[in-house]
Formats: sequence, C-alpha cells, structure tokens
Amino acid sequence: MDGLPLQKPPYASLTAIDLNRGEISWRVPFGKGSDSIRNHPALKGVSLPDRLGTAGGGGPIVTKGGLLFIGGGDAALYAIDKVTGKELLRYELPRRANGTPMTYKSRGGRQFVVTATGSGSDAALVAFALPANR
Repeated sequence: MDGLPLQKPPYASLTAIDLNRGEISWRVPFGKGSDSIRNHPALKGVSLPDRLGTAGGGGPIVTKGGLLFIGGGDAALYAIDKVTGKELLRYELPRRANGTPMTYKSRGGRQFVVTATGSGSDAALVAFALPANR
C-alpha cells in the first residue's frame, strides 16, 4: 500500500516471559519506528504513537542490577527495567545498532556496555560506562 505496512503498529515489541508460570510478564513496543512511515503523505495529520516499533533488533543482555540493554533496528541503544519493561534510557547512536550488546567489568570493578554499530567500513563499537552496581 504505497510503502505503508498493512497492519497497525507496533511493528516490533520486546516481551518478557515468566518461565516459572509460562506467562507473559510484560510486552512493550520496541524502537522508534521508521521515519518513512512517520513522514508518509497518507498519514499527514494522523497522531502516531511515540514508539511504532522497529523490526530487526538484536538480542538483549541483562545486568546483575536488573537493567536490560538492547540495540534496536534503529540508531539507538536502550536500557529497560527488566521487571517492568519501562524504558529508562534511549541513547542515540551515530549509526544503526546491529548486534547484541556486550558487557564486561574492568579489573577496577567498573562495568561497561559495548554495542556494534554501522556496517562495512562504517562499522564501530560504542562503549558506555555504567554507574556502580548496575
């Protein structure tokens, strides 16, 4: 339909499952969504949700402190509360996130989250230092 999806948003979601009960704990739209959809002439004047969802996100990681980190199919790294699904941070990246973030702790005890962005000659790793106990 002229570049518009046939189904309504969200086009991607992040879902937590309680494996002890076999039930969904929470489900939230994941990712900002495509600018080509947001700016489509057929949607002029239509109020769209803040999070349309962006397909193609990598896998999440969870820290001991309960933060879930995930890079979306868009140019951002997200920190999500693992209990509630609430978005705590959305950090704009210079390029599209394209993999599952990594985490490591330095000898001094400082924890870092690293994510891959871009592709080919434009690929780069972006690192973040976390506050203590996260």
